[in-house]
Amino acid sequence: MWWDSLNGLQQVMFIIATVATSLMILLIIMMLIGMDGGEAFDGDIDVDVDLDDVDGGSFGDSSDVFNQESFFSLGGLKIITIRGMLAFFSIGGWVVFMMADSSPVWLAILIGVLSGSVAAVLLALVMRAIFRLESSGNLDYSTAIGKTATVYIRIPKNNEGKGKIMLVHQGKMIEADAITKEDNDILTKREVKIIGLEDETIFLVKPID
Repeated sequence: MWWDSLNGLQQVMFIIATVATSLMILLIIMMLIGMDGGEAFDGDIDVDVDLDDVDGGSFGDSSDVFNQESFFSLGGLKIITIRGMLAFFSIGGWVVFMMADSSPVWLAILIGVLSGSVAAVLLALVMRAIFRLESSGNLDYSTAIGKTATVYIRIPKNNEGKGKIMLVHQGKMIEADAITKEDNDILTKREVKIIGLEDETIFLVKPID
């Protein structure tokens, strides 16, 4: 039988890749029919990586519940999400499956990991572009003054740099740049109040005691 002709690594990779691919297709279908905003996937883990050629900015996040909560942050590009992991195991799994029969195991796994990582990064870039397109030109930042928000990326003290905050504005969850004139940094997950606007899209905030 075909299954018996596969080696152990191929069998494992076939199962992993098939499951990941099936779930990825399911998520795509859910997005197309508008179910991606459900609450079933809240609490996903994100790792943010800052790429020089991907400019930070605010984007709508109401339809991307897979990218809301960040446990580790290095910038603005979200990679380790449910979508990202599915892309990693789907592409990486199929690459290892195809190479395992004709290449050394270590080489097949190495190329599979690299291929899966590239797929996850590309997917993150695509999703980020989609969410930015959804919200571009639709938000009036001035009406957010007085609202509360949660610090997403640390905000340096005394206007020494920009951090990021997340808030619900005009019916959607958005991420935006923020600065502060306080004497201390405002750390991640701290609640802040928006007290002003700089350069049209950068909020001036202060911590809520």
